[in-house]
Amino acid sequence: MSETPEGTEPTTGSAPSRRRPAILALAAVAVLLVGVGLGLLIQASLADDSSGEDSPAANSAAVGFAQDMTRHHEQGVEMAAIELEHGTDPQVRSMAFDILTAQSNEIGQMQSWLTRWGQPVTNPGEAMGWMGHGSSTETSGDDHGDMDHGDMDQGDHGSTPAAGAELPAMPGMATSAEMERFRAMRGPEVDTTFLQLMLRHHEGGLHMMEYAANPANVSQPYVRDLASAMERTQDKEIGIIEAMLAERNAQPLPMN
Repeated sequence: MSETPEGTEPTTGSAPSRRRPAILALAAVAVLLVGVGLGLLIQASLADDSSGEDSPAANSAAVGFAQDMTRHHEQGVEMAAIELEHGTDPQVRSMAFDILTAQSNEIGQMQSWLTRWGQPVTNPGEAMGWMGHGSSTETSGDDHGDMDHGDMDQGDHGSTPAAGAELPAMPGMATSAEMERFRAMRGPEVDTTFLQLMLRHHEGGLHMMEYAANPANVSQPYVRDLASAMERTQDKEIGIIEAMLAERNAQPLPMN
């Protein structure tokens, strides 16, 4: 009969399960880095329609969209990574993986535009203020228009938050308190909460995509093409998420 060597602990079958969340977290981070890097490489290496043209103005819809949608996507990627690490439903985790990879690549593309245009990645002005102007902002020096969350359509799932409630950075985004609670969740609750948060997140982002896809607002065709592709993808995912929530007898969150 063999004995366990002195100073060592017997191997148990639970060790792999304890390592699984950490491995998934590392994998999610790796996918994020690869996606952003791939987007940067693609945009830097391809001679697309943007070559040789003047860069858009700092207060243009093209720049504002790239800045604000990058920020919006970054939270979506974080929520997907949390679902991959702590979620339990294979169907939901598969969607989270798709969202993480797709939005990481789109972040890379938008950040590469901003670098080429000589613009900061972070919007220094009012979030979504660029949506208050039409195509004239492409070359004008006017300030961004003002737009608060109350100006946005509230969708089919609720109304404007009560006075005094914490507002997110942009419509659809989770508040800091919501993200803190989500990070602390474990088990099946993670899956349902991810679907609820991501549905609202997708719906809130559609307004920016629709605006940036309109030639009256953005003159750069490659920006409009990406905005249109995002809109098609998220429209499809919204339908899938709504069906998933219905299967779980869970209600969508009201728009914030």
